[in-house]
Amino acid sequence: MLNVLNQLPELIAFVESVECNSFSAAARSLDTTPSAISKRVAKLEDRLGVRLLQRTTRSLSLTAEGAAYYERVSRLLRELDDANDLVISRGKPRGKLTVSTSLDFGQWLLVQSIPEFLAQYPEIQIDLRLSDRVVDLVTEGIDVAIRLGNLEDSRLMVRPLGQTQFVLCAAPSYLETHGIPTTPNDLMQHNCLQYMFQGRPEPWLFWIDQEWQTVPVKGSFYSDNGGALKNAAIAGLGITQVLGFQIKQEVEQGQLILLLPNQISPGLPVHALFTHQRNLSPRVRVFLEFLNSYCRQFLGKMEKNLKKMA
Repeated sequence: MLNVLNQLPELIAFVESVECNSFSAAARSLDTTPSAISKRVAKLEDRLGVRLLQRTTRSLSLTAEGAAYYERVSRLLRELDDANDLVISRGKPRGKLTVSTSLDFGQWLLVQSIPEFLAQYPEIQIDLRLSDRVVDLVTEGIDVAIRLGNLEDSRLMVRPLGQTQFVLCAAPSYLETHGIPTTPNDLMQHNCLQYMFQGRPEPWLFWIDQEWQTVPVKGSFYSDNGGALKNAAIAGLGITQVLGFQIKQEVEQGQLILLLPNQISPGLPVHALFTHQRNLSPRVRVFLEFLNSYCRQFLGKMEKNLKKMA
């Protein structure tokens, strides 16, 4: 045990260097010098007899051994932080909470909830990271990730948060010029603005002849960002399919009109992911509870409102 305690400064320097992607940034975070960080990491590598990091003049990258070591050590250090917080705060939620979600979901829904959450828990600080790529919770130090869609099998713990709703919409100016589709197959005669996921357009599913069928739509504009699709539709470029929370305000203001509301496919499930169920830190536990309540209420209310507006 004593040997492990003697290694603690080296372990902290290593983990901080990985998460900051440079010795200089790690030094600023730990209030020391880059040379001190570099020496601690080198000492750790000498002790283990393996290279953990590949150094270049611009960045750091993990070796295969370093990645495996980082996964275990970073988790242990986070659990140590959580244990300290638990004792110091006597179970009161406090400290930094790192949250990851997609750009669209974060901007249109999650950001709205954060002020309410922080008002309830003023000793928590949130580091919100918005990205449409799938993050690695362990290697990137993420406490909670919120993902939309069906999940692949993983070792992560999962908590369902509700269901989003797909909507089909277009601007009044486009519909006045090109007509209003009355059946899903009519969409094949329209300019359809499609969402791109991993380089491919997402299929448009509709309830036809008592089953879900894909309608082969096409158009002049594609994007991997829901905001871009929404703005293109508002500009009158064509018909688009997005998630309801992205265009609720524009529908209410008459900038967009909902189409085929009773035939469009269901939306995407929303899940919170975290690394372990046992010994959850107070800040993660209360955030998951808050998310569960807020998302279910918000998404449920939004779905009802969209149906009324259709």
